[in-house]
Amino acid sequence: MQQHFVSFRSLLPALAGGAMLFPVATLAQDGQSEDGGGGVSGFIALGPALSPEYEGASDYEAVPLIISRIEGYGLGLEIDGLDARLNLRNRPGLQFGPSFTYRPGRDDVSSNAVDRLSEIDDAIELGGFLRYQFVEVLRPQDELELGIEVLADVTGTHEGLTVGLGGGYATFFAQRWRFGFDAGVTFASDDYAETYFGIDAADSARSGLSAFDAEGGLKDVVAEISLGYAFSERWGVVGRLEYTRLVGDAADSPVVDDEGSPDQVFAGLAISFSF
Repeated sequence: MQQHFVSFRSLLPALAGGAMLFPVATLAQDGQSEDGGGGVSGFIALGPALSPEYEGASDYEAVPLIISRIEGYGLGLEIDGLDARLNLRNRPGLQFGPSFTYRPGRDDVSSNAVDRLSEIDDAIELGGFLRYQFVEVLRPQDELELGIEVLADVTGTHEGLTVGLGGGYATFFAQRWRFGFDAGVTFASDDYAETYFGIDAADSARSGLSAFDAEGGLKDVVAEISLGYAFSERWGVVGRLEYTRLVGDAADSPVVDDEGSPDQVFAGLAISFSF
């Protein structure tokens, strides 16, 4: 499918980080053999986007939208912003492989109160995904995918993990257009929630925000639409609009409730090149 286009999903943890986790709405390559062989093909899309400054922020910043798919010899490399997945079985049906996410830290942000909280270092998360792809569900050249992705911090930043459940549907129409819709939910561990949404006594005194003990559980719900248009066999344009709603302790945290917003929006537009 997407993750998680995953936009700059590390800046919008979800689907994937945040994951909306396995995006199908991309300008995919046609003509791949059933056994996944036949050389290497793919595409890369680059463009500007707007993303929340950090998870739960109400201020936005400009970020690059980077999307790439490279397929060949039964494998598929998927890059969405700061997320990457290696599909070890790149064909319809059961798919699986390792996942990687680089999650930027939180420091020097626009909110004075949040900026006075302890800095959060960058994190590297490793894990894997498992999904099932159905093809030609409602019409020729459409795709339906359902999947799960698990990511764990390996840098000691939050020492937690996230679990994303999601699905997506994409189809071609009017020959040159491709539409996709993705939806998903993300669960986070106690360690993750406490790192990004918790406030201890020392941070409360420095920032003026109320102390808050954040617990894990359901963290967010994500919905995304994407639309692609092919100018030619090589060049196209693709747009993405993603909405994430933080829930549970993530939404109740003063970081979000007092200084930010539980409503997170990502929007981007990119030029794609197929090869």
